Order: sequence, then C-alpha cells, then structure tokens
Amino acid sequence: MMGAAKVGKSSLITQFLYSSFSPKYKRTVEEMHHGHFSVGGVNLTLDILDTSGSYEFPAMRALSISSADAFILVYDVTDSSTFEEVKAIREQIHEIKSTTAVPIVVVGNKNDLSEEDEDLRQVARDTTESMVTVDWENGFVEASAKLNRNVTQIFKELLVQAKITYNLSPALRRRRRQSLPQQASTGSSSGAPSTPQATPSVHVPSVAQLQHLQQIQDKSLGGKRNSCILS
Repeated sequence: MMGAAKVGKSSLITQFLYSSFSPKYKRTVEEMHHGHFSVGGVNLTLDILDTSGSYEFPAMRALSISSADAFILVYDVTDSSTFEEVKAIREQIHEIKSTTAVPIVVVGNKNDLSEEDEDLRQVARDTTESMVTVDWENGFVEASAKLNRNVTQIFKELLVQAKITYNLSPALRRRRRQSLPQQASTGSSSGAPSTPQATPSVHVPSVAQLQHLQQIQDKSLGGKRNSCILS
C-alpha cells in the first residue's frame, strides 16, 4: 500500500480489516497487516505492508517494492500532487520490477470530501479512470475510508489484477494482534496475495528481503491480523 503522506492508506486498511476509522492522523513508518481468506476451500494469506508516505529512506522503499507481488497506490482526490506521486511510484515499480506486467490498483480516496464541496476536487474521476484502466491497464477505484465506501471493492479489484478468482464477503472475524508465524510468509507484499504454491510469475523474496519483512513484523508488536471469508 503506497502513496503520499496523509492520503489515507492506513485508514483504508483498518476500515477493511477491522471496520474502524479514526479521524486523527498518525504517521506511519512501516507496519504489516495480515488478512486470512478462504478461496474455494483454499486458504490464502494477504500480507499488507502499510508504507510511509514520506519515504525518507529510498533503500527501504526500493526493498518494499522488490518484495511485493502487487500494489495498491493511493491518492487524495482533493490534492492533485498526490496523484502525481502515484505516477512516480508506478514508474519506480516498473523500473525495479523490470516489467510493466505488475498487478496495480490505483485508489482515489476521500471522495466524500468532494461531494461535500465539489470545488475541493482536484483530480477528475472520468479522465483519471480512463487513464488508469485504458492507458495504464491497471485497476481503478474511488473510495472513502471514512464512510467505508468501496473499500472492499479495492481488495476485490486487487484479486482481479492478481488473477485470483474470488467472491468477496466482508464478513470479518476479529483476530487482532495474534502472534506471528515463526517464519516470514513467502508472498509478503504491499497489498499482495500470497499462496503456498509459488508460480513462475510470482516474485520470491531473497533472504535479505525476508529478514527485512520479519523485522517489520517484529516491530509491529506481533502484527495486526484479521480473517475474512472469500467463498
């Protein structure tokens, strides 16, 4: 999950996994969240890396990108500079991955603010959606973390981009802050699904990348976990 500071990355995650929203801003460094799903009877773990919007550490940002299988890039519809940041991040992802065939969902958050005052909107929906879905061939969702609007749709679209069949039900069972597994998941990502069976198209993290992700998990006080049902 990547994007400029204060666009609502953490709010989208907590709304999806824990059905909660806080209007208070808390700066994120890096934090790992875990969602457990059942897809057609097959267990799937979604490891979501919530990244910092300030990116003071370029090496950490590059490592997060190289470790991920798919990406959710978030911007604020009331701040055009945050969409420019999405463009820059997308280009960096392609550069680091050495391919444009990367599952990406672009999310315009805070569309509730533009409804309250249309003059606040700085990023037009129609032209942006056309650019993202047609020109970039990526997924696109406009959402509101505050109102829990289209938040589930973001993760549905992520599974579509990652070519995973789903029928998402937002039935969430609260299993917060459970102990982490002793070994880091092989499919850890910034909004990326991972399965025990690796395919040739799935990036397998190096030892250094796994150690980095394990350190993030350890710092997250056991990580934040929850379970969802995909049937």
